[in-house]
Amino acid sequence: MNEQEQEPTNLTDTVVRGVGLAGAGYVLAQVLTLGFFVVLARLATPADFGDYAAGSLIVSIGLLFTESGMMAALTHRPDRIDEAASTATISTALSGVLFSLLAFAASPLIGLIFDSSRVTSVAAAVSGLLLLRSLMVVPESLLQRRFSFLRRVVIDPVGVLAFGITAVILCANGLGVWGLVVGYYVAAAIEVVLSWGLVGWRPQLRQASFGMWRELIRYGRFGAGATLLERAGEQVPVVLIGHFSGAGALGQFRYAQRIAATPLAVIVQAGSYVIFPALARITGSRERLRGASVRSLRMMCTISFPLGMILIPLGVPIAVLVFGEVWRDAGYAAMALSLYPIAGTLLSLSAEVAKADGRPDIVARTQGVVLVTGTLIMLALLPFGLVGVVAGLGLGWLAGGMYGLWKIERLLEIPIKDLLAEAFPPVAAALTMAAILTPLEFLVVQADSRGTAVGLVLLVAEGILGLAIYLGALRLLAPETLREITGLVTGLLRRGDKADEPPVPPAAPELEILDEPPF
Repeated sequence: MNEQEQEPTNLTDTVVRGVGLAGAGYVLAQVLTLGFFVVLARLATPADFGDYAAGSLIVSIGLLFTESGMMAALTHRPDRIDEAASTATISTALSGVLFSLLAFAASPLIGLIFDSSRVTSVAAAVSGLLLLRSLMVVPESLLQRRFSFLRRVVIDPVGVLAFGITAVILCANGLGVWGLVVGYYVAAAIEVVLSWGLVGWRPQLRQASFGMWRELIRYGRFGAGATLLERAGEQVPVVLIGHFSGAGALGQFRYAQRIAATPLAVIVQAGSYVIFPALARITGSRERLRGASVRSLRMMCTISFPLGMILIPLGVPIAVLVFGEVWRDAGYAAMALSLYPIAGTLLSLSAEVAKADGRPDIVARTQGVVLVTGTLIMLALLPFGLVGVVAGLGLGWLAGGMYGLWKIERLLEIPIKDLLAEAFPPVAAALTMAAILTPLEFLVVQADSRGTAVGLVLLVAEGILGLAIYLGALRLLAPETLREITGLVTGLLRRGDKADEPPVPPAAPELEILDEPPF
C-alpha cells in the first residue's frame, strides 16, 4: 500500500463512475435479495423472521463496539496508512472476540425481554456473527478509500447468493428460523474471505501500536457514539413491536422495513460510499466543499424522494403481490414508512459531509435527535400498533434529518433557505405523484385484489405512470435539475460502454480525483 496516496486530479469522473458501479452492484445485490426473500416469504413464517430479528438485537448493537468507529477513522486518515490499518486489524479482531462472548452471555436477557426461549437460543446462536463481521472492517475501509468498488460489485452480490441459496434450501426442509441463522453465517464467512482476498494487503503486526490506536479512536469515538445511538434507535421499534405485539408483527415490520429501506439503501450505498472519501479530499477548499455538498443534496433528494412517496399508493400491493397475502400488514407498515427514504437521505448526506470535514461529533448529535424524538413519538403512537410504531420511526428520522441539515448549514455557512430550496422541487413533485396515484390505486385499480400476474402488470404500469407524473412535475418546478440528472445518467451509460476493466485496481490506489462531485 502506498503510504501517501496520489493526490487526485478529476473527482467528477471518479465519483460519477463510482456511483454508477457501486449503484449497479448494490442494485444487483438488492434484486438477488428480493428474489430470495420472495421465496423465503413462502417457506418461513412471519414468526420465524420475527424471532430472528429479536434474537439478532444484541448483534446489531454489538457490531458498533467491534467496529468502534475504525472504518471512518481509517477512511478519513491522510497518512501512515499501513500502520493505521495494521492497528485497526488487531483492534477490531479482539473486539469481535470479546463482544461475541458478551453477546452469547447476554442471550438469556434477550429471551427475557421478548418472553421467548426460542429467541434466547437464536440470540446465543448468532453471537458469533460479531466476530466474522469485525474481520471485514479493515479491508472494506481500504477498498472504500481507494475508490475500489469491488465491495459493491463482487462481494455483496456473492454474499447475497450464499445467504439465499443456503437459507432457501434449509427453510424448504423445515428449519425455519435456523435456516436463516445458518444462511447469515455462510454469507458472512464468504464475505470475509472475499474481502481479504480482493484487498491485496496484509497487516504487519510489528507496525501496530497503542499510540496509533489512540489516534484512530480519537476520531472514531464520535463515529462509534453515533453508531451506538443509531443502533439503539433501530432496535427501539423491534423491542416495542416484539414485546407488545409478538413475533408475527415483528416479522411484518422486518418485511415492511425491507420494502421501505431498499430504495433508500440504493441511494445511500451508491452515493455515500463515494461521497465521504471524495469530500474528505477537498475539505481544504471551503468553496468547493460547499458546492459539492449542495449539488449532492440536490441529486440525492431528486432520486430518493419519489421512491419514498410511491410507497403510499403502492406499499400494500407490493407486499401482497410480491410476498403473499399473509404479508398485507407489512404493506400498511410500508405506507407508514414512506418518510424513511426521504429522511434517510438527509441523515446520510449530513453525516458524510460532517465526517469528511472532520466533525463526526455532529453525526453523534444528529443520531441522538433521531433516538430521542423517534422513541417519544413511537411511544405516543404505540396504541395504534405496528403502523403507529413505524410511523413514529419515520418521523424520528425526519426530525434527525432536519437537524442534520441545520448543522450542515452552520458548518459550511450556507443559508438554510438555500438548502431547503434544493429539496423543495423533488418534495413537491413527489407529493404530486402520491396525490394522483393513491386514489387511483385504492379506488380504481386495486392491484392487490387481482391475480398475481395481472396485479404485477398493473403495479408496473402504476410505477411507470408515477415516474411520468414525477418527471413532469419536476420539469415544471426545476428543469435545470432534470437536465442535470439526465446528463449524469447519460454520462454513466457512456462510461459503462467504454469500461473494459475495473476503474481502480484493488491493490493500486492511484486515484483520479478532484473536481466537484455530482453526489
